[in-house]
Amino acid sequence: MTDENLDRGMLLLMAASRRLDVRLRSLVADEGLSPLEFSILMELLYDPGIDVTELRTRLGSTTPTIARVIAGLEKKDLILRPRQTGDGRRRALQLSERGNTLLLSAFAHLRKSMTQVYRQAGEPSVSGALDLLEAVAEFPPEDADP
Repeated sequence: MTDENLDRGMLLLMAASRRLDVRLRSLVADEGLSPLEFSILMELLYDPGIDVTELRTRLGSTTPTIARVIAGLEKKDLILRPRQTGDGRRRALQLSERGNTLLLSAFAHLRKSMTQVYRQAGEPSVSGALDLLEAVAEFPPEDADP
């Protein structure tokens, strides 16, 4: 793999991410969510049960900011903060029924467009892309050189 192809791939991933993000945000615009609120909801949809520390690491924000935004999302009935089993001080964050419905509804609208993209690319390309995206999604917070 050449540096040129690696750079092109990274730029395409970032461009695709921005476009999906814009489309999803427009679908939930009536909720008046800030970019950070939306990012938190998306992280909880991707990985329900994470705690504030993990969320802070993934989003690169401070603990007080994350805590304040989480409190606001809880007031809007978009997330729940049940205590984690085994450690009552920690909270396993998750989407509320309302938050889950909101995001899944947005995904259903976006799914129509993505179905066309997937069909055009073909199954082998889609499977390979999903493997690649899963690996990228699992990057450590501070990516060290291998």
